[in-house]
Amino acid sequence: MERIAIFAALQWECRPILRQLRRVTRERRAGVTVWRGTTPAGDVWLVKTGMGLARAATAAGAVTDASRFDLIVSTGCAGALAPDLLPGDLAVASAIIDNGGAHFETNITQREQIRRAAVRAALHVAAGPVLCSPHVLATEAEKYAAAAHGAIAVEMEGAPIAASAGHAGIPFVSVRAILDTAATELPHLGKVIDPQNGKLRPWALASYLATQPGALPALLAMQDMRRAAQSSLDKFFAAWLGN
Repeated sequence: MERIAIFAALQWECRPILRQLRRVTRERRAGVTVWRGTTPAGDVWLVKTGMGLARAATAAGAVTDASRFDLIVSTGCAGALAPDLLPGDLAVASAIIDNGGAHFETNITQREQIRRAAVRAALHVAAGPVLCSPHVLATEAEKYAAAAHGAIAVEMEGAPIAASAGHAGIPFVSVRAILDTAATELPHLGKVIDPQNGKLRPWALASYLATQPGALPALLAMQDMRRAAQSSLDKFFAAWLGN
């Protein structure tokens, strides 16, 4: 039976995988939460990294040094760079590109298995390079500029996870649910979002809206986008891990 390590940044991104796990145990490794369980697809270690490159690098190092895996997966949400991607669509990475231009290729065999599972789940799938950014791309202009890399989507954790997999000689894949479109203008999420769990911080939100009341519709729209992304991750992981 295969042993799979799945990395996701936030609690809500972890829930679709947790729903598929049986005989689950929870532990902490180097300050990182790890759940271990079984599925028909294999034994799974689910790792909650927190947001950003540094947290992802810490989590990847702690876990890949602890055990041998047959596959490493980066998942969660992503922002669209391709204009035709909508909230809830899946982006399956052909490669992860970091800001320095380094390319981390994904495993073509595993990538095709992921694509087939997404089709079984009746999800719209796009394949192509995915950019790993050190910061949120908050404006349409920033996303347009980033699309010059040739990437179809952007996220903030995949590169160090892919690098760790490559260093260990373990196949790597990335599947992300689209959260915001290429045209979505995001409010200053860093001011109101907890980077460890992705939840709105009530006091920070109240303070921010006191000075930026026009941001409320965008924040509410983001909650709808999150629900679409989580629903797609639920369907995908039920099809892939529950097969």
